[in-house]
Amino acid sequence: MSSQLDPGLQPQRTALSWGRTGLSMTAVALLVLRAGIQEHQPVFLVVGALDMLCAILFFATASWRRSALALDKIHAASSAWMAGITALVAITSLAGTWLVLS
Repeated sequence: MSSQLDPGLQPQRTALSWGRTGLSMTAVALLVLRAGIQEHQPVFLVVGALDMLCAILFFATASWRRSALALDKIHAASSAWMAGITALVAITSLAGTWLVLS
């Protein structure tokens, strides 16, 4: 992807969506961690910790995008960064789904 400026309202919507995703991931991570503590399941604790890490990454990205928007220096995110975060979210989602179904 090129690093050209991204005009319009799309950058604001994208920054807001990163924040909402981080918030929902935090809620899921806390529920998984709570289940791990109550059921004494270390696997739940590991998956909950990974989910919390993903949520922190989402909040950091949202914060970075908002500060870049304030300075009018918002650029399109790199493909490698987006692919890495997507893979991390997919893996933790699959692990959470497996834990719920098992």
